This record gives sequence, structure tokens and C-alpha cells, in this order.
Amino acid sequence: MYAALLVAMAMLAVPFWGLAKEPLPKGPPSSGRVAFGVLPVIQALPLFAAADKGFFKDEGLGVELITFNSALEKDVAFTSGQIAGYFGDLQTCIVLIGNGAPMKIVAEVYNATKSRRTFALLISPKYAGKGLKEAAEAGVAVSSNTILDYLTMRFFASKGIPLSQTRTVEMKNIPIRMQMLLGGQVPAAVLPEPLATLAESKGARVLADDAGTGWSSTVLAFNEAFLAGSADRVKAFLRAVDRASASISSKPEDVRPLMNRECRIPDELRKSFSVPEFPRLTLPLAAHVDDVYRWLSQKGVVRRDLTYSQMVADGYLP
Repeated sequence: MYAALLVAMAMLAVPFWGLAKEPLPKGPPSSGRVAFGVLPVIQALPLFAAADKGFFKDEGLGVELITFNSALEKDVAFTSGQIAGYFGDLQTCIVLIGNGAPMKIVAEVYNATKSRRTFALLISPKYAGKGLKEAAEAGVAVSSNTILDYLTMRFFASKGIPLSQTRTVEMKNIPIRMQMLLGGQVPAAVLPEPLATLAESKGARVLADDAGTGWSSTVLAFNEAFLAGSADRVKAFLRAVDRASASISSKPEDVRPLMNRECRIPDELRKSFSVPEFPRLTLPLAAHVDDVYRWLSQKGVVRRDLTYSQMVADGYLP
């Protein structure tokens, strides 16, 4: 039922990047490969590196990374059984689990560090001098029920700004959101990296970001049936990704061409945007998972009672 709902949504939606890079194979994944859905974003770099450097092959895995250009496409592919697992933000995973998708989170691959942001709330150059309170009242462009929406709420709460005094503007298309921010059509917007850095270079000003907050968990998740029947392959998959994370952190410039290509770094930033340092894989913190779950429940997006163990599976990390 939920898969049918997602397919219907996909038919009505206009993805902000277009269609998937390559057509999906018909039918469910064969027993000889691991089909894994990814997005062309910075936080997914260890997955691209594990494939590029042959770490999956070293583990005896036939991994097929399938790049989707919108989270909705990826969700449809997962719920229709065309991929065994996927990379995504914590919010999206909990929405799927809460609506009956048979999946569990097995690892956190990235979260904002003390010195490194992954998302930022910026004020338009045409609203120079305005602060976060003024931006909240004027309108912040976000995408509802996503990590961007969650972070916006967190940014306001951290500064004591009541949600009753805030206004958000629904705008799912991220490149258009940036263009409207720079043009002053929206007073403020939340953007992911590297677009936040690009917007800042063009005159937008950062009012808040997620550096060091622990609010921006991106995770790896698998179908429950795949976890039950292929535990060794899941563990091998995570070993390869963990090895890639360590490789990136030790020699970041070696993966710059890969990052520029797979993570779609804007031309203006291809030489200057620094490669992130990736930590060892871990499980997302229970407190953060519970906070996101409560937020989605209060919004009515998730209506099932869920515990941490129903959303996160332990025992697969290296």
C-alpha cells in the first residue's frame, strides 16, 4: 500500500535534478549483487569511494550503486523492491519505517562535525543586516518533513524563537531555492553544502548552521528480509564503506576528482571546496533518533509507536 502511494506521488512530483542516472534493472535484485541506492551528495562520498577504489570487490561483493536524483525516486525504488538498501537522511528513513516500509538503519555514515557544517540557514543579500528573528518572521524557504525542515525548527528553538512567530515557505527544488534566495524572492533559505558555500560566495549571509550540533545524521539502511538472509554481506558492505571513510580522511585530495564528479560540486568550487573528514561508522544516537521520531509524530507524519530497536539494527558494524 505504501509503495503504491509513493508511486502515485512520484507521478505527480517534479524531481529537482531530473531522472536517475541509469535505468534500474527490472525486477528484484539478483542473489549475486547488492543494489544500493545513493544520492549525489557530499555525505555519500564514502560509498562512491568504496566502489571506485575496489573496496567492495575486496570484500567479495558485487555492489551496484544506483544514483537517484531525488529522495522520492529512491524511496519508490526501495519500496518496490528494486534496491536492497539505501543512503539517506535520518528523517526520511523514519518516515518510511513509520509508514510500514520493512527496513532498518544499520549505520550512521556522517554527521556535522564541530568545524564542518552540512546545512546552513542563509539570509538573502537583499535583506542585509537582518538577523535570525527577522528572517524567521519574513519567511524561510524549506522542504516540509525533511532534514531541512527539522533543522529550521532546531535553529529557531536554539535561539529561543517561538515557532508561532516563524514562517516557512515550501520549496522542494533546491537549486531554485538558492536562486530565489540570491535574487531576494525569498528572504531566507536552508541549503545543503556545497550550495550553502556557493550562495555565501555570492553575497548571502549565514545566520545559523549545523556544525557540531549532531542534528544532521545521514544513515545506511537495508531491507529487513535482506538483513535476515544476507547478514554477512551487510557486514562486508559496511566494512568496505568504513575502509573508504578512513581512506578519504587520510588522503582527502586523492578523492577530489571523484567528489567533484559524483557529488556534483559546482564548477566555481571544484578546486576550493574542502573534502570532508569522515568518521568511523557508528549507530545513530538513540536520543537523536527519538527526537526526530517525536518531531515527525507531532507533525502527524508518523502515526505508529516505534522504539529505537524497531528503527535501528545493531550487530552489523565492523
